[in-house]
Amino acid sequence: MLAFILRRLLLMIPTTFGVALVIFGIYHAAPGDPATVMMGMSSGGNMSQGSDAGARIDAFRREFGLDRNVVVQFVNYMGPFNLLRDGHPWFSSPYTERESERIEVDGVGQVVVGKALDIDYLPGTSDERRTQIDTAVKGLLGATDTDAAVAEVAGFGDDAIPALLTELHAVRRARGADVPTRARLLNDALVAVTGHEPAVPVSVEEEAPRQLLIDHWFGWYYTAGGGDRVKNSGENPWGGLLYFFDLGKEMQTKTPVAEELAKRLKVTVPLALVSTLLGYFIALPLGIFSVRRQGTRIDALTTTGLFILYSIPTFWAGLMLILLFGKTGVDLLPVIGLHDKDADTFTTGQYIWDTVLHSILPIVTLTYVSLAYLSRQMRAGMLDVIRQDYIRTARAKGLSENVVVYKHALRNSMIPVITLLASILPILIGGSVIVELVFDINGMGKYAYEGLLRRDFYIVMATTIFVGIMTQIGILLSDITYSLVDPRIRHS
Repeated sequence: MLAFILRRLLLMIPTTFGVALVIFGIYHAAPGDPATVMMGMSSGGNMSQGSDAGARIDAFRREFGLDRNVVVQFVNYMGPFNLLRDGHPWFSSPYTERESERIEVDGVGQVVVGKALDIDYLPGTSDERRTQIDTAVKGLLGATDTDAAVAEVAGFGDDAIPALLTELHAVRRARGADVPTRARLLNDALVAVTGHEPAVPVSVEEEAPRQLLIDHWFGWYYTAGGGDRVKNSGENPWGGLLYFFDLGKEMQTKTPVAEELAKRLKVTVPLALVSTLLGYFIALPLGIFSVRRQGTRIDALTTTGLFILYSIPTFWAGLMLILLFGKTGVDLLPVIGLHDKDADTFTTGQYIWDTVLHSILPIVTLTYVSLAYLSRQMRAGMLDVIRQDYIRTARAKGLSENVVVYKHALRNSMIPVITLLASILPILIGGSVIVELVFDINGMGKYAYEGLLRRDFYIVMATTIFVGIMTQIGILLSDITYSLVDPRIRHS
């Protein structure tokens, strides 16, 4: 048995990987852009129409790697390496805010140009070296011996390119008599550093050729100069599921998903476990009672009542309970949340009692569907077993009806009911969305629903993967229970 359990636990690893892959594919195939949704929510539900709206959306997508290839996004989520811009320095990231295009220039042909953007130093450039480069570039613009100044800047190699392009960006926006001189010096320094000679008009006396030359340098940097991909900074090199089950952070609040999920599970798991136990403790005796009274009026009434109970929608039942206990003046049970608004002032005993009272209606709503279903399955299983030859033999030997039912028939008839444990447990934990929304309970079901509305990738993945893991645990518990109920069943 121990070897069987170990094999099943190891098998859960690739199965969970497959679940993550399927959910990831469904998420990316679904319509809607999480960046647009999140930006709209941050502005009160109305997407900002300002000129920076597109820039904010682009920045959001870059921050969470939504601009990357879907394969890279999945590998990043699985880990153990963080592939985002603050991730492991073994990898690099594209700077998608840097755009370039080819344009046709009279007398020159096609040239690459790019929109001018502020460019920071490459990761790994020390503060001391940055200071030296800044001093050299500033000295270049005011030098009397320009050749020596250009040579000094060129001595820093590729590390000087970001500083030169930053100054070039400032020149593009500047106005004044010294602008052509500054542009020429920066162009000469870039040629000395990179060895690249622009195939555009080098006359910087006129504004149009000067801006074309500057745009060409930015376009060159984004396509051929290494600016399109830069090594990750290494601030947070590790992450993902394979890195101690790191579930990432919420896209909007930056709260770690694992912490929030643990907080929500403290609410959902107790409710689900109590509901599961109640369902089995009530359904099994009810199914047995129905079999022993087969064909009687009380059996017909029980069957009809359970069928009606099973047919009632969960959300409707929850709303009716709220109306009954919250709108008709009946003050026996609270109807919203799991705690009173003044729960912080309660003693330990008062707090526990308040929690119990608040939990009754949600547990009733969670339990009644599984109760009806389990009792019908128990009845069907018992009816199938009770007609077997060995049951007739036991009765022929003169054994009492209690011994026949509870010793000989019960174990075999429980096999189908135990099988349902594999589906009921994850359904109660992951499928408590309706109950938690109706009763305003901050559990995992409500958390999953909120994440889906916000298109929060990390919340959706975490909650669905957890439900997948609970399904596998439920199947394992079912298989183990088989051996306990029927010793003839062996797992090898």
